[in-house]
Amino acid sequence: MRNREVQMLRLQMLPFLIIATIPSIAAYMPIDDAPKVTTKSIAGASDAESAQLQVRMVGFEVNGVHITGHLGKLANPAGRVSLALPPGGCGSRELVTVTSQKHQPRCKFAINAGYFNVHNGACIGNVISHGVIVQTVPISEGNVNFGIKNGKFHIGYITPQEMPGFDMMVSGVVWLVRNGKNNVERGWKEANTTVQTSGNKYATNLASRTAVGWDADGKLLVLQIDGSIAVGHNKRGMDMTTLADVLIKHGAVEAINLDGGGSSAMALDGMLINYPSDNQPPSCDPSGLYQCERPVSTVLCIHEVEGQQAATDYDALIMEREGGAMYEATSGPSPFILLLGGALLFGLGTAAALAVRQFVPF
Repeated sequence: MRNREVQMLRLQMLPFLIIATIPSIAAYMPIDDAPKVTTKSIAGASDAESAQLQVRMVGFEVNGVHITGHLGKLANPAGRVSLALPPGGCGSRELVTVTSQKHQPRCKFAINAGYFNVHNGACIGNVISHGVIVQTVPISEGNVNFGIKNGKFHIGYITPQEMPGFDMMVSGVVWLVRNGKNNVERGWKEANTTVQTSGNKYATNLASRTAVGWDADGKLLVLQIDGSIAVGHNKRGMDMTTLADVLIKHGAVEAINLDGGGSSAMALDGMLINYPSDNQPPSCDPSGLYQCERPVSTVLCIHEVEGQQAATDYDALIMEREGGAMYEATSGPSPFILLLGGALLFGLGTAAALAVRQFVPF
């Protein structure tokens, strides 16, 4: 991100640089002396030509119901993962599809990220965007985080004093996969569960889910599951234990649970590719007859490295969708020049024909 944009972000975030206050009931509680943070060197040099991104549809049978989702794998995440916020910062919300197109560089792939207050849009937990510390919470009131610092992924419980130097950070709820094993039972016990609104069954309810982590090679993994909101009747989707098992099957060594339910959304090249489950105002019509993408407070953005050819490639894709075309200067004359030249030749030919008619009988 350019220096000017970082300065603007700092100015926008200034009113929100606060210490979040979360009730201490069910706050973070370390289980034993195990390290509270784990790290992994990020795979792939940032100077590679383009993002090696693979997005696949997945399907499962859960309680006799077929559910679907998407698995994203980024083989070279170095320099290509950011946390994006709406222009108004914490306290405002925006659709994943909109934020993904506004971010610079534009997001090739984006998902909803951190939790937020559904009434006022305030971010919940630690938030770092493009190296700017937007918000911190005491570790006693915090939750498990996903972040990037010094070329390494970080997952764990991080104090405000440890946050300087991170490129990005977002808080989830429940450390799903730890050391390649299902960690949901332990993760729920140590989590600050008060930040979600679905009660004690939040981990066991079927619901839409979003998760992020990495594999043994340091590749980024993102899993999104379509389902329902986490409360109410006719719930469908996945519980956290099953979610962790699926992540492990696809190679996850470490992973955390991000905001889900009606917030779960995934965009590819700026277009929504999943089926969000929110069906309540203000996202949707009061009738409840429709399902809609919910505006969220933070977005995990996968993009090309700034300064590379990604912006040209992305613009070409968008123009192609809109029925146009885009050419690089090195690919030959532009369509405008060709059209102008053709018109000029046609005009000269017509003038020559008229001149000949004056002197040559037909």
